[in-house]
Amino acid sequence: MSIYQTILIVAAVLILSAAILMAVMRKKHPPKVCAQCGKGSSYGYSKVAETGDGDIIPLCVDCLLQRLDADYLTYDGRAVVVQPVAELPCYLFRPKADWGEAVRSDLEFVLAGLEERCHSCGEEARYAWLNALEPAPVAKLPKVGIRQTLLTAGTRPVALCARCTVRRIGHSLSVQEGGYLEVCGPQGSEDGVVCGIGY
Repeated sequence: MSIYQTILIVAAVLILSAAILMAVMRKKHPPKVCAQCGKGSSYGYSKVAETGDGDIIPLCVDCLLQRLDADYLTYDGRAVVVQPVAELPCYLFRPKADWGEAVRSDLEFVLAGLEERCHSCGEEARYAWLNALEPAPVAKLPKVGIRQTLLTAGTRPVALCARCTVRRIGHSLSVQEGGYLEVCGPQGSEDGVVCGIGY
């Protein structure tokens, strides 16, 4: 048997093994369906960040945005909202008390400069939107703060109302592949930060 034939046999065995493994994995992990409408689900929604797996509801993007719309409209505080980015498993609200000193200080700084009216529609603004094009700065945010990760090079937050914030979140999710294991909107009245979080 020639080297060429041996390589072909090894390649065929590897491809067959990969196909069998993928078939087994699909059987073990059936695709999730939205708990509200039955469509395919790529998102897990929870009322409170980092709850147990049993408290996370699978939702499609449309049903997720309906839940987030209700959360953002009923929230009594103000928040910095970082654009969702791919590659981080969760997109969560955490109140100010849950963050380290760098983020708490930066949160106060950003919210002190928040304009009164929404940049998009003119309604009352309670959210400071920060664009995030790469996951690396967002992943560093919990340790080094907002100013050193997302407010560099003259970037300014955009003042938004609840509905316009959820629209921007929806637009960002629609252009991403994949989803989030857990998404949690703002709750209560304490100011906070919404951003992608790793484990």
